[in-house]
Amino acid sequence: DTHYILASALIKSLRGSDVDAAIYYLARLIDAGESADFIARRLIIFASEDISNADPNALNLAVSTLTAVKNIGYPEAR
Repeated sequence: DTHYILASALIKSLRGSDVDAAIYYLARLIDAGESADFIARRLIIFASEDISNADPNALNLAVSTLTAVKNIGYPEAR
């Protein structure tokens, strides 16, 4: 399923600190019509599981992003 393949590729590129790949897969998810809520939730999971205590602010930023996305929606949240 392309939906999960792209989401997995986004997270793997973030884990590997590959900024260009992360932006590419994020753009692919958006172009494929993925909901902004889904993407923001994936980033919250990434922040809590992979970044965790290395940067405690990452989780706050991800949660704030989800809140903003829910209030704004597409196309502005792009």
